[in-house]
Amino acid sequence: MDQELQKSYHGIALRLDRLPIGKVQKKTLFILGGVIFCDSIDMSIGGPVIAQLLASGWSDANLNAIFVSITMVGYLFGGLLSGAISDGIGRKKAALALCALFSAGCLVGAAAPDMYFLIGCRFVMGLGLGGAYPCCYSYLSEFTPPKKRGQWQAYIALVANSGTPVGAFLCMVILPMVGWRAIFIFAGCLGVVFFVLTMMFIDESPRWLAVKGRNEEANAQLVKYEGESEAAGKPVEPVSDEAIREAAAAEEVKQLGWSFLFTKKMLPRTFTMCVGMFAMNVCVYSVVTWTPSIFVSRGFDVAYSTAMTAVMQAGIPCGVFLMSCLVEHFDRKKWYCVTLTIVGFAGLLWSQIPADQTIPIMIVGFLLCMITYGWSTHISAVFLPEPFPTQVRIRGAGFCNAFGRLGGILSPYWISFFIAQGDVTAVYMVNVAIALFGVITMAIWGFETRGKTLEEINEGVFE
Repeated sequence: MDQELQKSYHGIALRLDRLPIGKVQKKTLFILGGVIFCDSIDMSIGGPVIAQLLASGWSDANLNAIFVSITMVGYLFGGLLSGAISDGIGRKKAALALCALFSAGCLVGAAAPDMYFLIGCRFVMGLGLGGAYPCCYSYLSEFTPPKKRGQWQAYIALVANSGTPVGAFLCMVILPMVGWRAIFIFAGCLGVVFFVLTMMFIDESPRWLAVKGRNEEANAQLVKYEGESEAAGKPVEPVSDEAIREAAAAEEVKQLGWSFLFTKKMLPRTFTMCVGMFAMNVCVYSVVTWTPSIFVSRGFDVAYSTAMTAVMQAGIPCGVFLMSCLVEHFDRKKWYCVTLTIVGFAGLLWSQIPADQTIPIMIVGFLLCMITYGWSTHISAVFLPEPFPTQVRIRGAGFCNAFGRLGGILSPYWISFFIAQGDVTAVYMVNVAIALFGVITMAIWGFETRGKTLEEINEGVFE
């Protein structure tokens, strides 16, 4: 075999795609999943915290809306920051920087003297939150073989999104006892733990190293992974020089800038995923962040509202687990369109249940959270990292995440307006309209990625 070919970008990529699932994928999954787990906890505590702050008089409805919106502004800039530093200085350094931002924002915010200071800290948390999602999900996608990629992206989403019901449970148990500051301290300390684990045990992406010309480093990592696989009794099928030459002839390796995301071949992908992420943010935050406030507006006290929300959000890991079992059995495009349609109308159905019917509210709410997260993690964890070349993978995912955060920035204002009017149905009518627009967009400009290598997905986009 030609060693120079084996060390080339396409050689590294093909060798990674033929690497059996083993130690490297497992540790990457659980540690990076842990980073996003911390972020999910922080995301889920926002609603109960602002509900308590409102009830105690520490905040008001307008400041709460700013709190939610500034989180989304942080998410937006975090997504852009994630793409720039991940594609520029490396996946690992970016993950560490974003985890550090999140942890620092939580720990400093826990000592906030007033709501304005807490809002400022929330922006810093948002930078870490918004950047960690595209970084960590895309990071793992570069280690997994094409036939298993969707399933393993679903697994990391399962680990990550388990933080949402855990956060809701913590708020139900700890929030009434010791207050919101302890919640932020817990989230920040957990972030520090996964910062240390990432620094000690996670490797840089060989794909990124190779595309940056650091082929010897990438090859050294592949040799280590191949040796570990052989030792575990999982022989690695060698990649022929001819296969590498064919892959190199189909795709030229070159450095790409932000403008590549808006070229003729890439613009439909970028636009479609931007619309999908916008719909995701509106639908998810309607369910996760605003549900406690909706309950309070319908006459429930804060403690009971938090408890009902926790029951509903127990559906989140169930939805992600179901998606992980089914993801490789259905085309990405079909799953997206069918489940997003259900998400829109399920929310509308939930909003019609009378306030005195608490059991149906929680049962339908459980199913609503289940299907919402089954769809949202499919697009954000599985689908989103796939359509962009390695050179701009996290910039593409980060840009679409950032655009999607506009849904989170804008929606609190119409949601808070409708809640103040006592019209919860109107909140979910808007969600239906946005969901249908997302489905139409995917139906017209959508693309299929299931079962393809990351390089096959991007054949032709450089023309």
